[in-house]
Amino acid sequence: MTPRPPHGMRKTGAVPQGVIDACRAALANRPGKTAHAGLLLASYLKVAGDKGEGKRKLLEEAIQAARNSRDIYAKAFTRWKQHTRGAAETNLSVRGRLVIGLGTESVLETGLTLHHTYGTPVIPGTALKGLASHYCDQVWGQADLEFRREIEVSESGEKRKRCGKHYETMFGTTEDAGHLIFHDAWILPESLGGETRGLVLDVMTPHHADYYMAQPESAAPTDFDDPNPVTFLSVAGDFRVAVACDVAGEAGNRWAERALQLVTEALAYWGVGGKTSAGYGRMYAI
Repeated sequence: MTPRPPHGMRKTGAVPQGVIDACRAALANRPGKTAHAGLLLASYLKVAGDKGEGKRKLLEEAIQAARNSRDIYAKAFTRWKQHTRGAAETNLSVRGRLVIGLGTESVLETGLTLHHTYGTPVIPGTALKGLASHYCDQVWGQADLEFRREIEVSESGEKRKRCGKHYETMFGTTEDAGHLIFHDAWILPESLGGETRGLVLDVMTPHHADYYMAQPESAAPTDFDDPNPVTFLSVAGDFRVAVACDVAGEAGNRWAERALQLVTEALAYWGVGGKTSAGYGRMYAI
């Protein structure tokens, strides 16, 4: 009987013998179409450390998987809209590209935040809240101190710091949560179709990889360094952004509308996610 090769050294499909497999044979030779891009990206890289054709092929499969999920995702999107009914909402379109979770730990070197159930692009509500909070403090707080995260005041000859009243109402403090609910922003189902919408193939080209990685033996960056193209996935299309307030009535509705205005303005001028300094992540009203 021929002895079985050790795990990680057996032959799997097109993977040469002696190369470490990154997934089991049953996964590497899967039949049919896959409809969950997140599962593909997390578990289906055939060869560990593959940054070439194998990685590119997997990214292309993930793009197609997101399109395959469109029908079932459309039903989930309708249900989610009903769940968030009553919130202040708007549809925003990505100006160029958007990438959320680029630095997340991943077997592919670059990460991407996708919906856990459907594998479709999503902007976490925590990211929107953090962006709105910082923009409120730095921009709106310039015109009205009550929108600042921290204000220095003087009482009875003593200086102390307090949170701005408007800021505290919207975002809360470490002792008390704010009254706003920033829902995850879901991509519109129609944005999952087409060659230039939904998940799209992208590339960045660092020219001084050793210098950026702080290799001890590396010299200062020069024009003679070799470029290192890195393929990754980004997102294009339209998203529904919704903000609610836990205070019932007209007062709560006004605060929700004000918060939506805040996050919409922050997305237009600052953007959200990674590579915003390169123009990624900016969104505008449809």
